[in-house]
Amino acid sequence: MTFHHSMVLPWANVPTERISRLLTGTKVLIERKETSLKRSNTRRLWSQDETNALVKCYPTDTAITVIAERIGRTPQAVTNKAKRLGLRRPLTLKRQRAAEARKNQLIAPKLDQGLASATLGVFPKTASGRAIWNTHSLHLLADLWKRLYSPAFISEYFGLKYNTVCMAAKRAGLPSRAGFTLLRKSPTENPFSVAENATLASQMIARTCGITNTVFFQHPKDRRQQHYSYLGSRLVEKRASGCFH
Repeated sequence: MTFHHSMVLPWANVPTERISRLLTGTKVLIERKETSLKRSNTRRLWSQDETNALVKCYPTDTAITVIAERIGRTPQAVTNKAKRLGLRRPLTLKRQRAAEARKNQLIAPKLDQGLASATLGVFPKTASGRAIWNTHSLHLLADLWKRLYSPAFISEYFGLKYNTVCMAAKRAGLPSRAGFTLLRKSPTENPFSVAENATLASQMIARTCGITNTVFFQHPKDRRQQHYSYLGSRLVEKRASGCFH
C-alpha cells in the first residue's frame, strides 16, 4: 500500500533523549511551583512562649522591629497578632512630653454650665493614652471650639491627634467655623480666659443623647428631637428588627 502524500510530524525527527530532557525539565518546574505555593499558603502558628513574649514586650517602648527579631516573626505579623490580642502601644515620646508639661502647669479655668474647674491634665484618657469622649471631655472641647482655637492647637493642648479632635467635633455637632480667623496659639497662659465668640456660642445648644448619655450640640433652628450616634443608630435598628442581643 503506497501513500502519494506522505505527512511527517514535526517531532518525529527529534531525538528521544532531547524529548526526555524537555519532559524532565517541565516536571521539575511544575514541582518547584507547587512547592513554592504550598510554602506561601502555610503559616506557622504562634506558640505560647511567643505570645507571652509579645504580651510582655509590645506595651513597652521597644521598637516593633526589635520585638519581631526577638520572637522570630515579621513586624507585620507582630502588629497583626498584637491587634488580635487587643494590645496597645504606649504614648509616643512627643505626646509623653506634652502630657508631662500639662501636668506641671496647673490651670484652673472657669467652665460654664456649672462644670467644675479643670486643669490641663484632667482630660479623661485610657491607660494607653486614648481619649475618652464623655460629657466632661466634650464640654472641654466645646469651650475651646467656641473660643476659635484651631484643631491643631486643641489637639496639642489635650495631647491628642489632629484627626481625633476633628472627628469628635463633627460627631458632637459643633458648628462650622468657616470664615472665622482661628487661633493657632493661646494669647495668654490660660486658653479659657479668651472671650467666647458670640456667634458660635449662640449656635451651640447642649443636649443629651438618650442612648449614649453623652452631650451633643445642635443649632437653635435644628428641630431634631433626638440625637443618635453611630452605635446608637445600630442599637435602634436592632431594636426595630426585634433583635435585643
